[in-house]
Amino acid sequence: MSQGSPGDWVPLDPTPGPPPPPNPFVHELHLSRLQRVKFCLLGALLAPIRVLLAFLVLFLLWPFAWLQVAGLSEEQLQEPITGWRKTVCHSGVLGLSRLLFFLLGFLRIRVRGHRASCLEAPVLVAAPHSTFFDPIVLLPCDLPKVVSRAENLSVPVIGALLRFNQAILVSRHDPASRRKVVEEVRRRATSRGKWPQVLFFPEGTCSNKKALLKFKPGAFIAGVPVQPVLIRYPNSLDTTSWAWRGPGVLKVLWLTASQPCSLVDVEFLPVYQPSPEESSNPSLYANNVQRVMAHLSPGCVDAGAEPGRSRMISKEEFAKQLQLSDPHTVAGAFDYFQQDSSGSVDFRDVALALAALDGGRNLEELTRLAFELFAEEEPEGTGRLLYKDGFGTILHLLLGSPRPSTATLHAKLCQSTSTQGLSLCQFQNFSLHDPLYGRLFSTYLRPPYTLRVNLQAPEAASHGIPTPTSNGTVDTSKPKND
Repeated sequence: MSQGSPGDWVPLDPTPGPPPPPNPFVHELHLSRLQRVKFCLLGALLAPIRVLLAFLVLFLLWPFAWLQVAGLSEEQLQEPITGWRKTVCHSGVLGLSRLLFFLLGFLRIRVRGHRASCLEAPVLVAAPHSTFFDPIVLLPCDLPKVVSRAENLSVPVIGALLRFNQAILVSRHDPASRRKVVEEVRRRATSRGKWPQVLFFPEGTCSNKKALLKFKPGAFIAGVPVQPVLIRYPNSLDTTSWAWRGPGVLKVLWLTASQPCSLVDVEFLPVYQPSPEESSNPSLYANNVQRVMAHLSPGCVDAGAEPGRSRMISKEEFAKQLQLSDPHTVAGAFDYFQQDSSGSVDFRDVALALAALDGGRNLEELTRLAFELFAEEEPEGTGRLLYKDGFGTILHLLLGSPRPSTATLHAKLCQSTSTQGLSLCQFQNFSLHDPLYGRLFSTYLRPPYTLRVNLQAPEAASHGIPTPTSNGTVDTSKPKND
């Protein structure tokens, strides 16, 4: 785990024009006067107690980590540990690790989706990687194996935990180390369930969650199926980000421990099955998995739309988010969306509309994104469902369906279930396979490529609506006669 540096990210075009996208290696924490007072009080009262108790638990982990590997030779450690050592020590480390994060303020880990077995997906890839708190993702993954720097073995307690984990170690000073790591990753990933899953943070460094960094190919060298895992920190104030330019380790730790409660969402996406071309080309495989995760990661492509939560923005914020400067263009695009009594629009509507116009997503990805944006938590907290209002908004935005008719349709679809909402599976079965609406989705949203090229751009230009380009940015250029 490391922080990124400016050399890892540079603007593509420094020429004058719309402001460049935010630097993913810069994190600035702006606090109001009230927030400063709150942090001073809680930082003086709550944070010291939390940090002290967390360090005590961290040192309590050491005996369990040591016991699992005590007396075993290096040759024995080349095979997965079984028997009483795994039963006792694994349970102890898992329970104490959850207690450690709980003491630091992470009172709840919300898990969505289902973790695949090691036979279905030998490799897990987690992103975006934004903080040294991200190892919390190991808990709902049942402590998978990790890849770490060999130098970390000399760090007290951390070294013992790496030996307990039977981590794959890479040395920056040994030229042959990378080749050995590749061979070890391939050996474990192709063991047909003998070894537990291996977890990678494929970005390789921390950013501020504003963009997904380019995935490194190490996690994809074996060419086996991988399961993408999204990590989100849906808190009102971002105290967890640890970027190259921003708060340091101690400040991030102290600020987070000063929060009454910090939330983290861990979402398991469907297993990604590589094509023959991807299996033989780790770089292509990495890029395609990154694209899937970016399309479903809030803040990476939709610039701030939070799943299940409305975020109302004014016309000025709308123009700033889309980098629009022409008043006529802004007015024409803004009026397309439903406004509340104060004249604001829900940014989730904007995010979904831009996603529909972006030709880089297939229908399965688009409908999943729509569900993620508008689905809500069930009262029992057992999952997320798409209720009447969200369902109506999706069909209105994507197909232009009138809201009264969508309410009737939603009620009809829910008749076969005991709930008042649709699950992701039910929504995608409707939108992709319904005899009528499945055809509408496929033809209305994905017309032939030649028609989209010939018809879409002139229509958008004639109405003053910005046209998203293939990379997700917005083309705000005006016609020559404007």
